[in-house]
Amino acid sequence: MRTLLSQFCEAFDATVRPILTPISEANAALSEAQGDLGIPEVRAELLDLQHRIQGLVDKVAEQQAYVLLFGPLKSGKSTLMNALAGTYVSEVSSLPAYPCMVYLSHAEERVFYVSRYSGEMERFTDPSALYGHVNGAHEELAAKLRESEAAEIEFDPSRHFQEAIRKVDVRLPAGDLAQSGAVLVDTPGLYSRMKFGYDRMTKEFRDSASCAIFVVKSDNLFLEQVFEEFEDLLELFSRIFLVVNLDTTKSDLSPDGSLVPSLEQEDPLRIIDAFENLAMSAPLKRAAEDGRLKIYPVDLLRAASHRLSEPSEESPETPVRGRANFDAFLEDLTEYLNSTDYLVAFLGDSLRRAAGLLEDLDGICDHESISSLRDHADALDAQRQEQQRRRHAIHRLRAFDWRSAFRELDEKLAPSIRERATLSSQATEKELDRLVDQWFLSDASFESLINDDLIPRLSSFEAELTGFVAETLEDEVQPGTAGLLLPSNIGADLHAAEIDLGELGLESLGAMSKDAALGHVTAPIAPQRIPVKRGILDWLLFRSQAKCRERLFGDLANPAARIPVERKARRLGEEARRVIRRELDLFKSRFFMETIQRAHRHLVSRYADFAVDAMAERLEAREEAIGLRLQQLVDALMERRRVLSHLATLQARTSDVRGGVDELTAAYGQTEPDKLIQPVPSGGLPSAPQIEESLTSLPQPALLNAADSPLEGDPLMEVAPAPAPEDERVDRDELSTS
Repeated sequence: MRTLLSQFCEAFDATVRPILTPISEANAALSEAQGDLGIPEVRAELLDLQHRIQGLVDKVAEQQAYVLLFGPLKSGKSTLMNALAGTYVSEVSSLPAYPCMVYLSHAEERVFYVSRYSGEMERFTDPSALYGHVNGAHEELAAKLRESEAAEIEFDPSRHFQEAIRKVDVRLPAGDLAQSGAVLVDTPGLYSRMKFGYDRMTKEFRDSASCAIFVVKSDNLFLEQVFEEFEDLLELFSRIFLVVNLDTTKSDLSPDGSLVPSLEQEDPLRIIDAFENLAMSAPLKRAAEDGRLKIYPVDLLRAASHRLSEPSEESPETPVRGRANFDAFLEDLTEYLNSTDYLVAFLGDSLRRAAGLLEDLDGICDHESISSLRDHADALDAQRQEQQRRRHAIHRLRAFDWRSAFRELDEKLAPSIRERATLSSQATEKELDRLVDQWFLSDASFESLINDDLIPRLSSFEAELTGFVAETLEDEVQPGTAGLLLPSNIGADLHAAEIDLGELGLESLGAMSKDAALGHVTAPIAPQRIPVKRGILDWLLFRSQAKCRERLFGDLANPAARIPVERKARRLGEEARRVIRRELDLFKSRFFMETIQRAHRHLVSRYADFAVDAMAERLEAREEAIGLRLQQLVDALMERRRVLSHLATLQARTSDVRGGVDELTAAYGQTEPDKLIQPVPSGGLPSAPQIEESLTSLPQPALLNAADSPLEGDPLMEVAPAPAPEDERVDRDELSTS
């Protein structure tokens, strides 16, 4: 039969559970992120919230009553768990004093789940394997804790050692727990070295409507420090039961030397009275006066022994010392868990807890590390856009006709080069004519005319013109524009591509040599072309023109014979002078043109070729570097955006879920206690008037009862045990009491 409470639980589960998916996805994104991008502090808090929200929705969905047991080490908590479960829970009592919580609930088969702060989970079926695993984990945790202490770091396992165990779920056949659906939670011992376990408990059970049992041995009841941390936990729970663990086998020494029963045997209530009147602190007194704290003296060892024993049907049950107080404690505990007060607290605190956890989620989504990550992503995006702008500029530069630009430089330099060549050639022509005339007036050989006069003067013209071209080119390149006049948009693209045109121009100038523009000047006149006058003897002896030249100039291949002035006049004359000048004029016109062309080709054109090739190489290298950088930026940006996308989705879903929780609060927040267990018709979420309508009340069953079985039909009984998974690694959704 569906009650208003069970309907609320269904609606709560449908509203809040969906937030676990974006939390899990955000955690996965942070886990997969590299380095600090994973924001360890945010992931640690998200993992913590994921655990806490998972526990809350599972608790509400299955309407579980959590009963927390806490107290100093060796105070009797495990013995009390045996008594409450009605089953020998060796799996709990044998675990090392690990600072995690142990959840004990009923299942048809024995199975254990170990959950870590990282979110990983392992499954065990063998208690000894579980014990060995936890024992090894305890040693690892202790080592990590010592490292943190040495480094003066406040240890937080969710950040500094996520492999640490967060909780252990123990599922085994436990008769009374099977009937009640209650979950016993064994907490870390107080005053242990690893006190962070209590910090986690404080977070997980704030506003949880759970009741707590504080166990303390009678020997420690009057020690003030025993209750210091207990007082910090008073406000966390709707009801607290203080169980004073007695040892009713104790004896005292009498004056005559005999052993007599101790006060714990004879009158344990006197111990409680003395504690209440003499040692109880003000916070404890206030809790007792408000009805939230009750004290029970119990011999837990005897009570557990009785609960686990099977009395013979033939013999009447024998009274056991300490059982009466345990029965009173168990009856009060059962009555509270069955009370409408608890149900109201369960409903209201579940809503408040959900609201608080969602507020914590909002706080994580607004974490300064996430803001820094968002700023970093924006900066990366700006860099990406800048790199894309540079790449587009390079594409335009590569498409630009650089040869045409340098052709314009050639055309710009051509007029001044031609003008200088004209002036130099005119001066050279005059000088060559003067050298020929001077040769006719000297005894110098024809070889001397060629090698000592004419070739040096022609070479001087070549060097002068080449030097002028090189100097003119340098003058154009030196200002830093490589000698080019470019459109403003090309200049902007060069700046974007980080290409220095002036540097490129100087580099291109340095890559060529002026000597390459200098040719090898050959003899402008061959002696065979010069006419020689024959004398009478030459005619008589039939000497040929060639023979006459050889007699005059010497070996024609090396005409080094000295020729006196009068002989030059007699044998060469004006006709030879005219031939020499004509041959020289023919050579000069060709030589001057070739020199100008060679200067252009080896200087201006070679410079343009070097510059164009250098520009192409630079652009290719820039584009390759920008491509690599752009890919790095895109990868980094996508990784950050993936994380931020999950966090943004989480924030949006958190807002949606908060709206749903607000609707549940409006619909159920003011429900009268008695109506929570009344049946309701099937259908969707009731309206406020429907909630106010009173139907027939249902009887209240017992959640825990020392003697009677609980009644069927109570919503808190409607918990089916979760099937045991087969795999060693299991999903969190397989747990019913996470």
